[in-house]
Amino acid sequence: MNRKMLKEIISNMDMDVVKELDEYGKNKLATLMEGLLIEIMGKERYEYLLENPEDKGNGTYKRSLNTGLGKLNLDVPRTRSGNFRSHLLPPKYQRYDESFEDLIFSFLINGDSKQEIVHKMKLRGLDFSEKAYDEIFEYIKTQMLEFKSKELQENYYFLYIYAYHCMVKDEKDKRVKRAVVYTVVGIDTNAQKTLLGYYSFFGSENRSTWMEVFQDLINRGMKRVLMFICDDFNGISEAIRAFFPYSDIQKCTVHASRNVYKHMKKEDASYVNKKLKEIKYSCDTFEKGIEIFKTEIIDRFKDQYKTYTKYLDSRKEELLAFLKYPEVIRKYINSTNTVESVHSSFEKQRLKKGGFFQSMDILNVALFIATDKLHKTWNVNPLIKAKRYELNQMFVAKFGKGVEE
Repeated sequence: MNRKMLKEIISNMDMDVVKELDEYGKNKLATLMEGLLIEIMGKERYEYLLENPEDKGNGTYKRSLNTGLGKLNLDVPRTRSGNFRSHLLPPKYQRYDESFEDLIFSFLINGDSKQEIVHKMKLRGLDFSEKAYDEIFEYIKTQMLEFKSKELQENYYFLYIYAYHCMVKDEKDKRVKRAVVYTVVGIDTNAQKTLLGYYSFFGSENRSTWMEVFQDLINRGMKRVLMFICDDFNGISEAIRAFFPYSDIQKCTVHASRNVYKHMKKEDASYVNKKLKEIKYSCDTFEKGIEIFKTEIIDRFKDQYKTYTKYLDSRKEELLAFLKYPEVIRKYINSTNTVESVHSSFEKQRLKKGGFFQSMDILNVALFIATDKLHKTWNVNPLIKAKRYELNQMFVAKFGKGVEE
């Protein structure tokens, strides 16, 4: 086994599997790793001395290395000049490798508190203190801030936006307060689904904070979006149009179907949802969908439900905007399900944290770790990719330039 192979084994080690090993299994694996590391470091020194005959070997020195398996005790080879250093070792003065960080990340994902993580690490025989926890927590925060400030592409086909509501302890007055997380998921012009950002605020969802979100997206480089998919939060359409005046807006059809039952008798609501389903799956064009919506829903119930049908009439173009797009991709762009799947991972974090997050920092770090893991499972949507030509033509018609310009 060469050095490259061993480094790949260490970097690809499945920490979820390691966590499930019993103590005997961990000890056996740790002993094996110690032997492999010592042997390969010895060969590294041998190769170094062949290339540097003026230098001489000078025995070994003891060094411990914290890993996800526990503490490894190593005999590290050295030379008289002190110029030799094994490539397997982490940077000088760092006593842990990447698998050690991954183990801590996994504890954070599971909702463990600082004290619980310190206790579990010490049970594994690892040199770990609350100070070390704080250092790694700050490291994760730095990665999170880099993600949040990452430059964006100029053009996107679709943006899914939605707000997640939770409770967070305010470190200033130690009170648990309402908080909201605004999440943005994009489908770029290569049909790749990407988490573009999440933004946390104390308080309730409102138009002004959505406008802060859109301003940040623009500051990071975004310029044009074919269509936004969102719920029908009051003021969201106006906020979108203030920054992206030429974009289509699609209101979530799933939410719309649920809301019908809040405003109409059950029998009438069932009829409306049946018609909405027919429009969704049977209409060839946007214009045809609008016509059926107007005659079969608005006109039919306008006398019985005057206020609600007036509301539906004002929203019809935003409820049916997905009909402007190729038929095979409509099921992906008529609801906020894409971003709500992200929020389900947020909700798991909330439950693991005891129903609320201990601080805004803990909220942001927990969500960053959870979404980073989720994000790695996302792939290019093949059906959207197959319709890139049509979507690019829509881009030209809407913005006067192609996606590559």
